[in-house]
Amino acid sequence: MQYSSCKQKPKQNCASVYIQYNKSKSSSKKTKIHSTLHSPSVLHFPTQPVTPKEDSSKPYLKYFRFFPDGKKSPDIDIPLPVPTMMHDFAITENFVVIPDQQVVFKLQEMLRGGSPVIYDKNKKSRFGILNKNATDAKDIIWVESPGTFCFHLWNAWEEPESNEVVVIGSCMTPPDSIFNDYDESLKSVLSEIRLNLKTGKSTRRPIIQESSNHVNLKAGMVNRNRLGRQTNYAYLAIAEPWPKVSGFAKVDLFTGEVKKYIYSNKRYGGEPFFLPTNQNCETEDDGYILAFVHDEKTWKSELQIVNAKNLQLEASVRLPSRVPYGFHGTFIVRRGLVNQA
Repeated sequence: MQYSSCKQKPKQNCASVYIQYNKSKSSSKKTKIHSTLHSPSVLHFPTQPVTPKEDSSKPYLKYFRFFPDGKKSPDIDIPLPVPTMMHDFAITENFVVIPDQQVVFKLQEMLRGGSPVIYDKNKKSRFGILNKNATDAKDIIWVESPGTFCFHLWNAWEEPESNEVVVIGSCMTPPDSIFNDYDESLKSVLSEIRLNLKTGKSTRRPIIQESSNHVNLKAGMVNRNRLGRQTNYAYLAIAEPWPKVSGFAKVDLFTGEVKKYIYSNKRYGGEPFFLPTNQNCETEDDGYILAFVHDEKTWKSELQIVNAKNLQLEASVRLPSRVPYGFHGTFIVRRGLVNQA
């Protein structure tokens, strides 16, 4: 699979960062596994279904980049002991943040009628920190983060004064609950994970501190003009009642304050998309949130455009047909394609 992420700064070209993932060699049949990456920008670039090859083997993971002129860097083999189920990764200004967590691929489980994606309680969760310009993986720094499984990573940044990389993600329990049946309800906790590159230690805390205020926050994004740098806000789908999305939340990543926009009246949506007014916004939340909303009573759909500052509806656009739940992508203006290869 290939996953794409692009860190953008005003008036700068940016390169695309890709991670290529190889499945276990134990696949014996054509098993289609569809996957998309939420990059730190949470811009989903859908891939075609892929068929694991029977001769797939180590390395299970490769890292490479595409530059604005369309050229690709050489592959870097990332050392992983087993094929980890990696849905996402993050970038900072200087590093790639690679999650190697406890949910893994075991395709032989399919032969017994089970899911090929399972939770391995004996495996240790960790994050790999690799320089974006590295030519090999010998200097990768692995930092353990016990019991952590983040399906989505929203952003990451460096704090040099404390030798830490800060990662913002949604930690799920049970970790493989979207792949297997559980009596226990899914819980997704927006979390701040700090990885100390000097001590090799990590900490993790829930961003929304009050348990009474807990809400399952799934797909979403931050202001993509600030990818890889410190951000104050994240805009995330409210995955309730699971698996439907009843609205979205604007979360202050430092105070934990949550402001909700609810669709209401049997209306549900998908991933909210934050669109900044321009690349040189004075404030981080200067922009709009775009969301596809479907009315299950009237069977009509619309695109809602919400002011990101005050969460007031600015406009809605009636759609000629329904946009399926889970549909997501990116928003591109014509001038953004001018410098593309």
